[in-house]
Amino acid sequence: MKAVLFDFNGTLYDDTRFHRAAWRNFMKRKFGMELTEEEITAHYIGPNNSEIFQYCFGDRYSAEEVAQLGLEKEVEYRAVARSKKENLQLMPGAPELFDLLVERGIPFALATASPIENVEFYLNDLGLKKWFTMDRIVYDEGILPSKPDPAFYLEAAKRIGVQAKDCIIAEDSITGIGAAINAGAGRIVAIDRSVSREWLEGKKNAGEIHAIVHDFCGFERFL
Repeated sequence: MKAVLFDFNGTLYDDTRFHRAAWRNFMKRKFGMELTEEEITAHYIGPNNSEIFQYCFGDRYSAEEVAQLGLEKEVEYRAVARSKKENLQLMPGAPELFDLLVERGIPFALATASPIENVEFYLNDLGLKKWFTMDRIVYDEGILPSKPDPAFYLEAAKRIGVQAKDCIIAEDSITGIGAAINAGAGRIVAIDRSVSREWLEGKKNAGEIHAIVHDFCGFERFL
């Protein structure tokens, strides 16, 4: 493999629980809605905020109103993440992997459904700016269709001058793994923090993903 593409949320940053809490808090406070864990898994983890609000409300709100709702939800998310110092850590093994990729001259990029405000939070609060510049981060600008469409990964591969078939893609969500498959990734390594091990094992047995890991310790064996 010539390069590595990373999802961020739930993959490089074990923050799925923060997003779950933020969606539960926000939807209850703003709309009086009680979300189930199953509904959050199926519809709130992976897509961008616009698509999530479309799922919830259809065309009830204008694009401007949806954008504002998304900003409010992400304020809630960052507050949850910042509520404890120990929350502000990359996935175990990730910093060491980034250093190794730099040392070996292997290009890498991010493909995340996060908005720019969260990307800036990751760069500054989590120290991601040590390894990433904005030109190697594909984020939600309201232009590309969200995962499982392959657009985010195809764009990320393009930005570092490779094709998706020559990339390892690290992902954690159902929609993200779908995007990696649809992009024609050379290898897909799944992080088992967000969806059931049984579902991941099914994908592995079907030959759609290469391996299942819990973090990035020892990830160099896939390079």
